[in-house]
Amino acid sequence: MNSPLVRVILTTICGYLLIVLFLSLYEWSVEEYPRRPVEPITSERIQHTFHHPGAIKALQLFSQMPKPEKTAILENLSSHLISVKQWLTCLGQSKFRIMCMGELHKESTRRFLSETFFPNFSFDVLLLEATPRKLKHLLKRMEAGRDYFPLLDADIMKLLRTVRKKNPDIKIYGIEETENQAKNHYGHSNSRDQSMAQNFWTTFNPGMRHIILFGALHCTNESNWLFSNLRSQAPPALRNKMLNVWVLGEHQNGPLEAFVYFLDEIGVEKRNFVIPDTSALPQHLYEWFPLLSHQILEKYRSLIIFRP
Repeated sequence: MNSPLVRVILTTICGYLLIVLFLSLYEWSVEEYPRRPVEPITSERIQHTFHHPGAIKALQLFSQMPKPEKTAILENLSSHLISVKQWLTCLGQSKFRIMCMGELHKESTRRFLSETFFPNFSFDVLLLEATPRKLKHLLKRMEAGRDYFPLLDADIMKLLRTVRKKNPDIKIYGIEETENQAKNHYGHSNSRDQSMAQNFWTTFNPGMRHIILFGALHCTNESNWLFSNLRSQAPPALRNKMLNVWVLGEHQNGPLEAFVYFLDEIGVEKRNFVIPDTSALPQHLYEWFPLLSHQILEKYRSLIIFRP
């Protein structure tokens, strides 16, 4: 046992075990204490050059219109593009019970929601794109005073604290598909969204206001996604109290950036604003911005735009 060969073997094994232990501890620390990402600060007005010619063409078409038609478009936009504060007031007075709020999982989006939207709006139930088990861990971290922890690549701690501060009695659920559901639905078309719809109804509180914060595609009105599943399953009386919304940064989407540039140039310059009813916009805008129409206007009832 005291031979040089045995000592070499034991030293090698111990060294290997120490390396494995170190790597395991490092991976755990990275997972449990992730670093807040540093977002690049970009102040350029035009960040999606590919889509910018569409804005220029729309401006040319607008400039060639007779004055009465220009005035009609401007008046329409003045009526149907409103401030976030005004929209939240209207929303608070409405009868909505279910809002599917789509987002891109970005730090800037969560920051806007935490600082501008949720501090100024009271509701009863928040549903997140997390399993119940994952949500439990997130809430524990929040209660332990954690300053930062991501859910789907963006901080969720500040948002959770904001909604709790606004409504201490708020109910928060995770309705992501569980592993067991995924196994049972394996091979079914878009089974994940069907599972999440099932999980939503399990947690649904009649009479309360629910906000579902999910990736944008899940909130589209297209068939088989979460929102469309919920609408098809809801009784008619409740269906009329549901809406889908996309909250989107000016520079998070090329067609939207081109549209906002167009608005600024024709004198409809707003900071953060909402289009409460996308179907109420002038038909010309659908024709001048076909990608915006196809990607957003035709798929969401409302659009919230925030700007740097």
